[in-house]
Amino acid sequence: MALHFEWTEEMSVGESTIDAQHQRLLAQVNKLIDSMVFGTTSAEVTDAISFLEKYIDEHLSYEERYMEKRGFDGIEEHKKQHDNFRKKYVDFKNKLDSGSAPNDTLIEIEEFLGQWWINHIGHEDRKYYLALGAAEQ
Repeated sequence: MALHFEWTEEMSVGESTIDAQHQRLLAQVNKLIDSMVFGTTSAEVTDAISFLEKYIDEHLSYEERYMEKRGFDGIEEHKKQHDNFRKKYVDFKNKLDSGSAPNDTLIEIEEFLGQWWINHIGHEDRKYYLALGAAEQ
């Protein structure tokens, strides 16, 4: 049995669209963990890359607009972190396109997303929630 990340209300940023996007990312992380434990196919790695592309298009842009509209002071630093996420996505895609072993790429993606979940969503996103969302509650 694989160890999975689990959504709790403490992870909420108080905005339903962002929370739903975060929950989809969490489901993807858990799917990658299962793939590593039970074996993976190149299709699963391609699906993971596709998910990241959609996540970037949908979530990162949405979250940045949310912070901009509400005047979050830490937005520039937050955008830099999002830009690093975008760069990692390009790195993963290039590795896969260049023939890198799917299992190796999958492990890198899972490790990156796990750290992103803990450090970015767990800490950095809480900053704008505490500055903006908690005040609106």
